[in-house]
Amino acid sequence: MCSSNVRLTRRQIGPLRRFVAISLTVWPMLGVYLVINHGQFAALTTVEMPAWVPFKPAFLTAYEAMLLMTWLLPVAIREPGQFSACLRADVIAWLLVMPWWLLTPTTLPRPALPEGLWAAPFRLLWVLDQPCNVMPCAHGIGPVVAAWFAGRDHPTWRWPLVGMLVLGLSSIALVWQHRPIDILLGTVAAVIGIATGQALRRREQLPLQRFG
Repeated sequence: MCSSNVRLTRRQIGPLRRFVAISLTVWPMLGVYLVINHGQFAALTTVEMPAWVPFKPAFLTAYEAMLLMTWLLPVAIREPGQFSACLRADVIAWLLVMPWWLLTPTTLPRPALPEGLWAAPFRLLWVLDQPCNVMPCAHGIGPVVAAWFAGRDHPTWRWPLVGMLVLGLSSIALVWQHRPIDILLGTVAAVIGIATGQALRRREQLPLQRFG
C-alpha cells in the first residue's frame, strides 16, 4: 500500500489532466449552486447592503474574472501534491458554505438596473444568478484557494495574485452580489479548506519520507 502511494505521489499530472480535473471539480459545484439558488428550498431572510458600499457597475469585469481565476489558475499548479491539495481545499471550503444556503437562505435586494453599456450584462447576470445564496459568499473561495496554491508553486506570482484577489473580492461587494461580511465568511471557509488540504497532503507525504 505504501509503495503504491509513493508511485502515485510522484506521478506527474500534465496540464490537460489538470484542466480536466479542475473542470470536473468547479462546474459540478457551480451547477449545484445554481440549483439551490433557483430552488429556494426554505423561506428567505432579507439582508441589506451596508449604506457605505457603493454600487459600481464597472467592477463587473473583475467580478466575472473571478470565475476564470477559479477555473483556470489551478492548471498552472505543476507540483502534483499541491494540485491535489488545491482541489481538496476547494471542495472542503464549498461544503462548509453550501449547507448555509439550504438551512438559512438569504436574499439581497438589488439596485436599479444600470443604464447604457452595463445594462445587458447585469440583466443576464441577474437572470442566471438570483439574489439568493447571499450568506456566506462562495464566489471568492475558488480564487483564494487557487491563488494560495499557485503562489506556493510559483513564488514570483504571489504579489500579483494578492493584487488580483484584493480587486476581485472587492468587486463582489461593489456589484452588490454579496455584503462584505458574506465575503469574509467565504474567505474564512477558504482558509479552513486550505489548512485541511495541506494537512491531508502532509499525511500523504509520510510514506515518501519513509521510503526516501
